Formats: sequence, C-alpha cells, structure tokens
Amino acid sequence: MDSRSGSSRHTYIIVGAGPAGLQLGYFLEKAGHDYLILESNERPASFFERYPRHKTLISINKRFNGYPETEFNLRHDWNSLLSDDESMRFTEYSQELFPSSEDLCRYMADFVERHSIKIRFETRVAKISRDADTGIFTLVDRASSAFSCERLVIATGAVKPNIPREIEGIEHALGYEDHDIDPTIYENKRVGIIGRGNSAFEVADHLAGSAAIVHLLVGEPIKHAWQTHYPGDLRAINNTILDMYQLKSLHAMVGFRPKKISKTEDGRLKVIMEEDYPHWDTPGTGTTTTYYDYIIRCTGWRFIDEELFDDSCRPECIKEGKYPQLSSSWESTVPDMFFIGTAMQARDRKAASGFIHGFRYNVRTLFNLMGERYHGVALPSKEFPLQNGEHLEELASFLIGELSTTSSLFQLFGFLCDVIVVSASGEAKIYFDLPKDYVLERAEFMDEEQVFLMTLEYGFHKYPKGVSTLDFIHPADASNNACSAYLHPVFRYYSRGEFVDEQHLGESLVVRYDECDYEENVQNMYKNNIKTIFNERFKLTDEEFSADAFTPEQRAEVFTPWSEEVVEEWRKKMKEQEDAQCQFVI
Repeated sequence: MDSRSGSSRHTYIIVGAGPAGLQLGYFLEKAGHDYLILESNERPASFFERYPRHKTLISINKRFNGYPETEFNLRHDWNSLLSDDESMRFTEYSQELFPSSEDLCRYMADFVERHSIKIRFETRVAKISRDADTGIFTLVDRASSAFSCERLVIATGAVKPNIPREIEGIEHALGYEDHDIDPTIYENKRVGIIGRGNSAFEVADHLAGSAAIVHLLVGEPIKHAWQTHYPGDLRAINNTILDMYQLKSLHAMVGFRPKKISKTEDGRLKVIMEEDYPHWDTPGTGTTTTYYDYIIRCTGWRFIDEELFDDSCRPECIKEGKYPQLSSSWESTVPDMFFIGTAMQARDRKAASGFIHGFRYNVRTLFNLMGERYHGVALPSKEFPLQNGEHLEELASFLIGELSTTSSLFQLFGFLCDVIVVSASGEAKIYFDLPKDYVLERAEFMDEEQVFLMTLEYGFHKYPKGVSTLDFIHPADASNNACSAYLHPVFRYYSRGEFVDEQHLGESLVVRYDECDYEENVQNMYKNNIKTIFNERFKLTDEEFSADAFTPEQRAEVFTPWSEEVVEEWRKKMKEQEDAQCQFVI
C-alpha cells in the first residue's frame, strides 16, 4: 500500500520495494515495528518489468515435489517470499518451470496488498546523510521531501550496469539494459557479445536464429551452474548457443578479450582483441582483429550506488566498487546501515544469497539479529534435555526432521547453519539459520565448551580438479561419508572457539534423512549416525548405533566385491582415458 501520510521519522527505512525490501517489510509489519519502504517507481518489484530482457526467469518454479511439507517444497519454489499465508506462494501464479517475469511482478504486487506492507511509491531517494552525533539518517528525495530513521536498510538491488571502462571505445557497444531486442534487426549480421554470464547467453540464444554469426567473447572458460552449484553461473536454459558451437553451426564461444572498439567508415565495428595461448609449444599472448555489425555488452551489474551517499555515511566497497563491504550480519561499514537482497552476495558467491530463494532466508535472519540487537528479542531457538538415551533419541529425531525439510540450509549450503550448544548441565539449545561466519565471530557461541554447527554442503572439492560433476552417477563410498559429493549434512564440533572435529552424513538423492533412497538400506542409518556423533561426545547410553547402509545379511545379498582381476582391468581402462596426446591448459 502507498503510505504518504504520517511522520517522516521512522525507526526503520528500507530503500527499494523489490523482493528483499518486501520480505523485510513483511517481518517488520508482522512484528509491529515502525518502518517505511521508499520506492522510486509506482509499483513494487519494478526491476522485473524490464529484466530479464526476454522475460523468462531462470528461477525454478517446481510445483510438484512428492512431499507434503511447505518447508520442503520451498526448496524447489525459488520465487515465493516467506509468509504465514499458505495461499501466497508463487506456485499459484504460474505453471511454468521457468516462469515469466510478468507473473513475478503480479505476485509481488499481491504480496504487498495481502500483508499491508507500508510503501511510499514514486519516491526516488537522491541523497543520504547521517548525523555524526545522533546517528540519525536523513534521506532526501528528488522532490526535496525529507525522511529520517535510526536504522537504514538498502534494498536497491542491481542499481547500474557494470561497464568495462578498460575497453577503449566501449561506448560503441550496445548495453544489455537497453539494446533493441527485435531479432529482425540482427538478421544476417555478425554480432559480438561481451560477457560470460547468463545475460550474455540469454542474448545470444535470442539472436541465434536470426544473426549470421554470434561470437561470445568470454575471455576465459565459462562456469556452468551444474558444475559449480551456483545458480548465477551459466544455466542450462540459456546454453543453446553452446550446442550450436560444438556442432559447428557458425556461432561460437571464444577466449577473446576486447581491448579496443572503433567504428569503420561503412558503419561496422572494428574490434582489436587479445587472447592467451599457454598451451602452445611457445606460450604467449596473441592479438586478433575482427569486424562485427553489432557489439552488445552483457557484463553484469553494480549493487551499490556510491553517489547516493554523502561523505557522512558513504559505505566502503569491494570488487572495484561492485559490492558494498558487509559484515557477517550484512551491516555496512557505516553503523546501523544494512544491505539486503542481491547485494548480500558480497558475502556469499557460492550458494544463493544473490537470489530470491536465498536472500529471503538471509533477510529473515537479519530481522532476527536486529530484533536481538535493537529490541531485546531472543534469537529463535529450541531446547532439548540431553542426559540419557531417551533424550538422545528425541534430539536425533528432531535434527533428522530439520535436515529432511529445511529450505534455508538447503539453499544457502555452507553459508547458513544451525548451532547446537550443549551445556554442562546436559541441555542442548538449537539456534536456527545463522551465518556460519557470524557464529564463528560471536563470543557467546565460541566461548562455550560444546558447540556443534550443522550445515548442508557439497563435497566435490574433495575430488580431483577438472572432474565433471556429471560423471557422478554413482553414490559415494558407503563406508566413507566424508567423500559424499552431493549435498549432505555436516556436523562441526568446536570447543572454546577451537575447531575439534567434523563428521558427515551420507548423500541422499532427494536430500531427505527421515527415509532412505532404497529398500535395501537400513532405514534408521542417518539417525543412527547422528546418535553416534552425540553419544561419542557425551556418553549418554551404552547402546551402539550402526550407521551402515546395509546389515551384514543385506550386504551379502546386494553387494558383490570385484575380484583383483576386475579391479585391475577397471584401473587400466581409467588410465587409458586419462592419457592425452595434446596439452590443453585452461
């Protein structure tokens, strides 16, 4: 709703009514705090009215997942915001696996109305200052209206294109943000696209059927999301151009680094580029000159507008001004100024902090941290007695349920964790969804004698570099959970701030631990593993718990060891595949 009445002084002001601003607004509204969202446009989530340019989101909208829990299903619903209203799920707005951005805009507008989120539209903030004595922020918009607050949250998202100024003549390139997307303009033309992310490949795929030749000037090898597990790397939905390249259908991806772009007399663009050849017999750097009819710049975004802040509150930046520098609780270098939304990837470029399905949980955690810091509200937690075998069963059952359904730890793997603090009196207290770095910095946790951090994490980094994740079609060694490659639970134990040990549960195809993937597996093996982790530390019972995937009787039925001859033959085959006649260096 549009809030234009009342005081201009608030406890919280959020700049930006995109998904992150709306998510924090929801929590602040629900808690009854004094807040206001300032939005430059006349509708929420207006960024998605224009982007992506071709309207198809790369965020998954999987409506049917075979399990009833809302939390589990949010793992595969990448567009919904968090709320207590079960009807406000994006899965009700589109049936497409990769939906239209127009549906997302419609959903966000309804979310605002349903939850009465306080927004002042058509209010573009022009300058922000901070009183050194009081710490009060003042925001002035382009109409010279002033607003003030004690705590400021910047939720402006992608604020401007990231333009590679080191390329001489870059002004001759069209921008992703404003190039004409009518494919007929590019018919039978040569098009060079600068960039190696999803926006570059999105444009290339759009032009693949009309342009004569499309060259993606990537500079260095691209990263595939299926290889890195980072949703911001190249997604399969955008990689049609790679098929055409590998099948020699004219379009190509090349390692060129543009150095200079100039316009010729006939209107074409002359591009001088460099390329490294470390794999040549005489390694070196080559120079290449070629011509295009169009160059399109698709080189990403900047997530902070430094010009918005005066000298009294200008936050420090990283990555050559692309991101704000943020603490482990997303606070900038200016006290009481926080950044949320896509800027949260300044702390996390491996999981999903830069995307709705990730930062919705970061925003909830930040709300909880601000509640504790500013309002004396304890962090969400749950306590269990831990003094005997019955208590151990109760704790292990709860943790199994948490690991089997949690979306926050699933989406923000290795970044968010649950913290289990075990007191000397035999009480286990679980704190939920805290940034791992924050926990390791916080004395209240690290001064404790017995602390466990529970995460979900991948384990591909434990295998040789360059091995394709698509080669992993078989499970990791059932006798060595530490070698699990796909997402699996990890427990790390700390004592007085010192790392002591870590233990892993095995992989699961659907990342659930309240059931097993196969009938032959021991049904309680995951729970037994958790029981063993805590029982070995606290000696709660004399009972021993088998975490084996099979009973001895089952193993004899379902597992046939290879003979030495078969093992040797397999190793010989692998060695032959590894041998290469030509050197290739990435």
